[in-house]
Amino acid sequence: MKKTELKKILKENITDWLAERSKQEEADSGDMAYTEKAAVKEKVAKIEDQIAEFYYVTKPTKESSVEELIKSGDVFEFAMSGLTREDISGIYKSEGRAKSAANKVIKERDIKLKETYKKGQNKLKAMEASIDEIKGQIEGKMSEATSNPDMRESLTAESNSLMEKLSMLEAQVNKLREVLEAEGMRFEKKKPKKDTKKDNKKDEKEDDKDKK
Repeated sequence: MKKTELKKILKENITDWLAERSKQEEADSGDMAYTEKAAVKEKVAKIEDQIAEFYYVTKPTKESSVEELIKSGDVFEFAMSGLTREDISGIYKSEGRAKSAANKVIKERDIKLKETYKKGQNKLKAMEASIDEIKGQIEGKMSEATSNPDMRESLTAESNSLMEKLSMLEAQVNKLREVLEAEGMRFEKKKPKKDTKKDNKKDEKEDDKDKK
């Protein structure tokens, strides 16, 4: 056999072997890709949840109702709510106890609002008394300036200073009066509620029955 023919045969064998080897590598890479994809699709293991759904009561605003304060969910839903420790009044296992707590929170809020409202009324009375006093001082100085021409310039300056003070005080009184009127209307609109203590005890008893 000639050398040229031998080289040709060897070249063909090597070429066939390389082609076969390349096909095998492609097949292996395909298997690897499939394995990687399959690993991504693997199901996430279930988490044992012994707490399940619970109820929590948020802190109230001036306009909050009992229903708006009560919320429910599992730990993951609670985490996604964006609420912090400062936003929460309490956490409870049953809806009845959460409702009892919400009623208590609303009652405490209303007591504080009424106390603030009374303080505002007292403040308004004191400011109105100050206005009357300043008006009296202005009238006195203007009268004295008329009867005492020599002191007219200084008395007029004092009167002008009192007028500026009076103007500022009257603006504050008007603003405070508007706020108090709005608060008063809000209290009047609130309907008288039933005895919440009886309702709360009823809710708690029903929760206890459900547990049993």
